[in-house]
Amino acid sequence: MRILNNIVSILFFIFLLILAGCSDKPITLEDLSGIGEDIQGIFGKDDSDKYGKSGSIAMLEIPPSLDNPDYSDSLKVPKSVDSTGNTLAFTDAPVLPKYIDMDIRKEGTARWLEIQADPVSLWPYINQFWKAQGFEIAVDKPINGILETDWKKYEMNFEADSNLTNNEDYNYAASKEKFRVRLEREPNGFTNIFLSQHILEADDVIDTKIIWKAKGSDISREAEMLVRMMEYFGISRNIAITSFNDSEKNNKKIYIDLIDFYGVPAILLKGSFSKIWREIGLSLDRTGLLVEDQNRSKAFYVISTNIIENKETNYEIKITKRNNQYIVTAHSASKSKKIKNKIARKILKHIVSAYRSEEVVRN
Repeated sequence: MRILNNIVSILFFIFLLILAGCSDKPITLEDLSGIGEDIQGIFGKDDSDKYGKSGSIAMLEIPPSLDNPDYSDSLKVPKSVDSTGNTLAFTDAPVLPKYIDMDIRKEGTARWLEIQADPVSLWPYINQFWKAQGFEIAVDKPINGILETDWKKYEMNFEADSNLTNNEDYNYAASKEKFRVRLEREPNGFTNIFLSQHILEADDVIDTKIIWKAKGSDISREAEMLVRMMEYFGISRNIAITSFNDSEKNNKKIYIDLIDFYGVPAILLKGSFSKIWREIGLSLDRTGLLVEDQNRSKAFYVISTNIIENKETNYEIKITKRNNQYIVTAHSASKSKKIKNKIARKILKHIVSAYRSEEVVRN
């Protein structure tokens, strides 16, 4: 009988709540008097003093026939593919948002990928792109926006048509390449991605040791990687190639000259500052004068290289405006030291060599 009374009390309580929803008159404490004791009797009295004595039961077990779900929010992207199209390995790669704006740009000798994203958001995608291409990461500096892959070796053995060269040592060719990537933030919310290729070829073999010789960067290889990067970021290859072809149109020749400016070796360039800034930065990376830091507002690059004085040394490359031209000069990275003119001229010659002859007119 008591149970029946409790049930009636609960139903009456629910009925009052329904009436409250249909009426403008709110429920008062008098309306609820007498109900509290009945509800407490059903659900139990205050057990706070027994809380410390409460225990726990075992967690639910997943049946052995079921597997734990994969909560990874990245996709598996082929790391390498064999000649038949079968995937050899996989690597995790994040996915950029759809409809992101990107384009291949070219001005003078500089070509780069412009993408609507900030460098911090782009960094993990850039990292994963190179791993998807089969490269290991050797330099990873997200603060400076600099990434460099390790060397990737390519070997080829071929059959000789003549018996005079049937030795395997002669029927062998090898090369290896790496890429350097530099990200630069634009004030309009875009990021410029500059990419340079470095390649070595087997020049000789002495006591089974390969002697490597540096070659100039292959611009077509750099362009191909920019197209692949656009594909990886979600753009179809046809659209990426169209973007590349559009960047090649109306490209003017470059005027460059290595001069002595009041006794100081300098490069004389014509054009806008933004154009020259990009050309110099990419030329430095291509020739092995690797950019370690930069300050566009103060117009200088800090580079590090061992090809000038046969030891790792830092230099500063400054761009100064004079009338309607710009002068590029080389200096010591240390404010208290000066470099000799022959060292400065050697650095500037490397920059000039990066400008392609088919696009350059020397005064």
